[in-house]
Amino acid sequence: MCGLSLDIVTKYDLHEGDEISQEEIDQLLIQEEKMKMRYRAFRLLGYRDRSIKEMEQRLLDQGFDQAMVKEVIDEFVADTTLDDQRFTRSYVHDYTIVKPRGNVFIQKELRKKGISADMIQAELALRDERELILGYITRKLSSLNAEIPKERQKMIHRLLTRGFTSSLVCNIINEMAGGHEEH
Repeated sequence: MCGLSLDIVTKYDLHEGDEISQEEIDQLLIQEEKMKMRYRAFRLLGYRDRSIKEMEQRLLDQGFDQAMVKEVIDEFVADTTLDDQRFTRSYVHDYTIVKPRGNVFIQKELRKKGISADMIQAELALRDERELILGYITRKLSSLNAEIPKERQKMIHRLLTRGFTSSLVCNIINEMAGGHEEH
């Protein structure tokens, strides 16, 4: 059966000794390739949800034909296997609850994954970055004193590297330091 998977053999009711044309063989090989691509895509989705752009790029990187990748991606979008809105919601949730990160980080990462600025802003509007910063300070930076300049700098640096909005970070740290301005 020229190396076809059992799924393809069964789907097309093929039997040893059947005569098929070159055109039919080509179609069977295309179907086989699409099945391999879907299998790889579902394996990737088994780890975590993916954006449409991210999935497309991963499949192309694995050497699949661009036209076939587009066709399979379109099928996944149509049956909501891939859904950028759901992906964005999940991504923002994870970086709000599980591993808090700032809006700057989330915007940058989601843009790389092909998510529109409007979709990102809609999801970020549902969270309170100020509360996330205060929670992070309480959990991770409570040993530092914002009134001591060197420690205040350390707090600001740690918050900025987590992708929190710089103006908000500075305002909160200055409030904690009793209104002293950053030098």
